[in-house]
Amino acid sequence: MGKVKVLEKNVSDKIAAGEVVERPASVIKELLENAVDAGASSVCVEIKGGGISYMRVTDNGSGMTKEDVSLSVIRHATSKIATEDDLTKILTLGFRGEALSSIAAVSRLEIYTKVREEDSGTHMVAYNGEILDVAEAGCPDGTTVVVRNLFQAVPARMKFLKKDFTEAGYIEDIVSRLALSHPEISVKFINNGKEIMFTPGDNLLSSAIYAVYGKDIKNAMVEAHFEERGVSVSGMCGKSAAARSNRGMENFFVNGRYIKSALLSRATEEAYKNELMVGKFPACVLNITLPPENVDINIHPTKLEAKFAEEKHIYHCVYWAVKNALYQSNFVPQVQEHKNIKPQFVRPQSQAEERSMQEQTAPQVKTNLPKEPTATLKETGGFTPTHTTKVMPPCSSNEPPALENRQEAFKLPAQKPIIKPAPEAAASTEQSLPTAEQTPVVPESGAPVYKICGQVFATYIIVEKDGKMLMVDQHAAHERLRYEKLLQQYRGREISSQLLLCPEVLTLTATEFAAFVENQEAICDLGFLADEFGQKQIIVRGTPAEAGECDVKATMLEVIEMLSGSRKYVDDDLAAKMLYRIACRGAVKANAVLNHAEMTKLLDGVFSLTGINTCPHGRPITVEFTKEFIEKQFKRIV
Repeated sequence: MGKVKVLEKNVSDKIAAGEVVERPASVIKELLENAVDAGASSVCVEIKGGGISYMRVTDNGSGMTKEDVSLSVIRHATSKIATEDDLTKILTLGFRGEALSSIAAVSRLEIYTKVREEDSGTHMVAYNGEILDVAEAGCPDGTTVVVRNLFQAVPARMKFLKKDFTEAGYIEDIVSRLALSHPEISVKFINNGKEIMFTPGDNLLSSAIYAVYGKDIKNAMVEAHFEERGVSVSGMCGKSAAARSNRGMENFFVNGRYIKSALLSRATEEAYKNELMVGKFPACVLNITLPPENVDINIHPTKLEAKFAEEKHIYHCVYWAVKNALYQSNFVPQVQEHKNIKPQFVRPQSQAEERSMQEQTAPQVKTNLPKEPTATLKETGGFTPTHTTKVMPPCSSNEPPALENRQEAFKLPAQKPIIKPAPEAAASTEQSLPTAEQTPVVPESGAPVYKICGQVFATYIIVEKDGKMLMVDQHAAHERLRYEKLLQQYRGREISSQLLLCPEVLTLTATEFAAFVENQEAICDLGFLADEFGQKQIIVRGTPAEAGECDVKATMLEVIEMLSGSRKYVDDDLAAKMLYRIACRGAVKANAVLNHAEMTKLLDGVFSLTGINTCPHGRPITVEFTKEFIEKQFKRIV
């Protein structure tokens, strides 16, 4: 007797259901996708017991006829594709015809549905994969799906579920993604009778972000947009205040579908280089729109992954959408008075109240910002901005930092938007601190641009500027200025070196010495003058001028350690890290008393920076205190 057998239908259905329904959140995801495909403008999700005992999804979409609802629980029955060619141009979220059949195979399923053209609707009950009843019923337009006792007939699956509150958290993540990807849809989420989330469906992404993440995150987001060769990237990305220690707040949607993509994460995080501290990840909500034939979303059972026909172009567009948004934004954090009140979206009771609420809470969309900022390219490879908030758009022949490491010495892309001071201000950004007195820069009116009030804790410079009090971290400021100058010089292979009065001899390990020999040219490009000096020894005769009075041995060892295993070439990320360390080593430290001229020189450079307010490691350079905030602390105003 043969060993191969055809499985019974109820067994094969449960195996198939396991590919689609992993936990209650999987059910909610499939039902929400169906609601979006049905053209719903309002969706309500209600769960009990973490969704294990009860889930209900109600939408006001197109609904189904009695005939359609009976077919909907049959495997591979779908209204969204008809031929093989349709798989190459999928625009709907669902298309396989597996959702309702898989859910019905592992739960008790009820569907109430009605199309607008008919006077009455249909009620269907299915259990364990079989239809138990189909009858006429009175119900509103749209569809309501109720799922009870998930996995009751599959106890082996039940034991792998987590506690109710954990499963409810997974469901909230799914609902949140729908709200963020479709701000035009009003979304409500109810857990055990308590309303957890409500979005107004006003087609404003900022309103959806407010409802999902709260006021602080919404206020820390800036608009992003870039479009080129049929690919459009739009959405919002967060300032450093919204950064997290994991990628949980990186939200990417392709044609309205949430996906997880290492490609999109790399592009976004590359754009945030020098803006976030090491180990921090950005918050963003980005929707990538492109022709459906250029993306394949049918490569994973849960449809959480996508394959792009032109990965480099997608990377390019996402990178510049984020990069341009960051350089158009002011990154100076402001100290504010915090109240222990949890942000909560309150539904208006009338149209007048709704308009008032929108005026007070919804941020205004900036329609006057150009989509493609411009800048002028200097002969040295650096940029001189023609406007303080504009960034050079990429040319079709140039790419952002490479998707993969290049097998050649690192060269920064010509269009990377490193903002530099205008020529007339260049003299004020020299990195070595002066010893002579210097008059602060003044505008034509004769009034000082800023007023230095002093230095506190031998670390922070206090400044009065534009009606606000600023605290400037002297180390972070000097480190950023040194790094920017090093980066500009490195781009043009013009890093200047300074000879050491007494050369340093370093004894290295075998691995370190090999790394030095293999990368000696790259080390020279960084401004170090070093050669072999015997067995596993090198002699350092010069260092980058911007390194100042650094610890030569420690700095050189750090650079060599970074180069270990680099295979004779330096990529953009590694070069940036080495320049970070050189800049950090040479920058003025905390607990260093500065005179007025030194502080003036440092501040001139800080205020000439455009769109940058972090040190290379991501720490803020300047923090603002408004006059109103200070007066509140002294009870001058309430």
